[in-house]
Amino acid sequence: MMMSKEKKRRGRPATIYDEAELYAIIKHYRGNVKPHGDIEYVKLYRYHLELHKERPDICSRTYSEDFWRKKGQPGRKVIDTANEIRTVTLVDGNNNKKDIPNVVDVVNKHLNNPEMLIKHLLPLENEVRRSIQKERELKQKNSELKQQLEQEKAKRRESNDKIKEYQTLLFKLFCYSDKEGTPLENLLDLNNKNKRIKRALDEVFDTPQAFYTEFKSFQQQTTNNVANKDNIVSLTNAKKKRTVADDFEGRF
Repeated sequence: MMMSKEKKRRGRPATIYDEAELYAIIKHYRGNVKPHGDIEYVKLYRYHLELHKERPDICSRTYSEDFWRKKGQPGRKVIDTANEIRTVTLVDGNNNKKDIPNVVDVVNKHLNNPEMLIKHLLPLENEVRRSIQKERELKQKNSELKQQLEQEKAKRRESNDKIKEYQTLLFKLFCYSDKEGTPLENLLDLNNKNKRIKRALDEVFDTPQAFYTEFKSFQQQTTNNVANKDNIVSLTNAKKKRTVADDFEGRF
């Protein structure tokens, strides 16, 4: 327990007091007598006399009236501190803290003083205005971001459509180049002369396995579509051919 001494004129003994106990007396008064509004010096002085009798564990000793009333005295200082306008701390989503006046406390202290009410409540009004403006700005930014997101989605869909078109073109080139009598180099033979074809596969497909799987599916679909046409040679004839898997083996 930290004890302090009240300075007195020479010849008078210093008053020993515990500052924490003084604030405990104030707290008890607030909780049981006057939760809001200013604490009057004389009334607290009288209250602490009774408190000492009933709750010496809170108020272990008594002090003079001057101790609580005269300017510069420790009791007067703690009362003045307690009478200051209390604030409420608000914390936003970014953990920024803002102290605003306690409205109930302000009204109770300055109910009959319009100028003081305005002085203490105006910052609260300004904070509300600032918050509303901030909310508008955030809504505008959110709207712009949503618009950008939709544009990006549209670009991605367009890119995916183009990739699908490129994949289909590659499938057709591979199929037609494998036919006898077609004036195209056999693209299924991925040798050193077909580096451009390999590059195309790398850029259009995520993996060579993806190309192989989708190419076999395309082949099957094409076969089913032309199975009943005599002028189209089936891609799945009985003759043994080198497969795409054979050409990819050992290259990735």
